[in-house]
Amino acid sequence: MKLLVPVAAALAGALVYGVTGVLQQRATHKVEGHDQLSLIRGLISQPLWLLSTVGSIAGFALQGLALGTGPIVLVQPLLVTGVLFAALTGFLISRRPVDWPLMGSLVLTAAGLALFLLVARPSDGNDSLTLYEVLPLAITLFVLLLGSLALALRTQGLSRSLAFALASGIVYGVTAAVAKVAIGAFESGGVHAGLSHWSPWALVVLGPLGFLLNQNAFREGELVSPPLAVITVTDPLVGIGIGVLWLGEKIAGTPSAVAGEVLGLAAMALGVWLVAHRAPHLTGDDGAGEPAEATGRAAQRR
Repeated sequence: MKLLVPVAAALAGALVYGVTGVLQQRATHKVEGHDQLSLIRGLISQPLWLLSTVGSIAGFALQGLALGTGPIVLVQPLLVTGVLFAALTGFLISRRPVDWPLMGSLVLTAAGLALFLLVARPSDGNDSLTLYEVLPLAITLFVLLLGSLALALRTQGLSRSLAFALASGIVYGVTAAVAKVAIGAFESGGVHAGLSHWSPWALVVLGPLGFLLNQNAFREGELVSPPLAVITVTDPLVGIGIGVLWLGEKIAGTPSAVAGEVLGLAAMALGVWLVAHRAPHLTGDDGAGEPAEATGRAAQRR
C-alpha cells in the first residue's frame, strides 16, 4: 500500500504525457524553418501546442507527486508506459484499426518493465545530494552530454536525430533525479530552505535544455520512432543509475534478481526497438504511419 500513491501518480502522469504528446507531435511537424528561434515561435503560435503543453505541465506535476512519494527507480520505468497510451491515442485520433504488431511490441515493453519492477523491488533512498556528491555526477553526465551533442553537430539525418535523442534521454533522467532532490529539500526545510538549495535552480536550466534537445531529436529525422527508442530507454536507465549510485535507493542484488532485472530491462529495450522497426511499415501516402509516429511525442514530456 505504501507504493500505491507513487505507482498511481506515475501511471496517471504517463497517461497525460501520452495523450498530450500525440497532440504536440502533430504541432511540431507543422513548424517551418530550421533555427531554434523559428521553432519556438512556430510552436507558440499554435493553440493546440499551447493547450497540450499545459497538459504536459499537469503530467509533470503528477510525476513530481510520484517522485516525492516513491523511489526514482520505481517511478522512471513506469513512465515508459506513456508510449502505450500514446499509441492508443494515435489510433483513436486517426480513426484507424489498431496495428497489432505495433501493440505487441508495446506490450513487450510493458512486460519487460513489469518484470524489472517485480524482481528489483525498489526501495527509498535519502533524497539528498550535497554539492560534493553532485560534482562527480555532474562531470560524468556532462561528458556524456557533450559527446552526444558533438556527434549531433557532426552528422545529418537519422544519426543526428539519434544523437539529439541520446542527449535528451540523459537530460530527462537527470531532470527526474534533480526534481526528486528538490522535492526533498522543500519537504524537509520548507520554502526558504528549498529555494536556497541548488536543485530548483538546476531545474531552471535542465527544463529548457531538455525541451530543445527533444524538439530537435524529433524534428531532424523523418521518423519519430527511432529517436523515441533511444529516449525511452536512456531516460529510465539514467534515472535508475542515479537512484542506486547517488541517492542510496536499493534494488534486489542477488544473482538471480540481477539476472531478472537485466532480462526485464532487455525486454523493455527490445520492445521499444521493435516499435521503431515497425514504424516504416506504417508510413505511407494513406497516413497509416500516423499512430506509430505519434508515440514519439510521449517521450517529449518535461
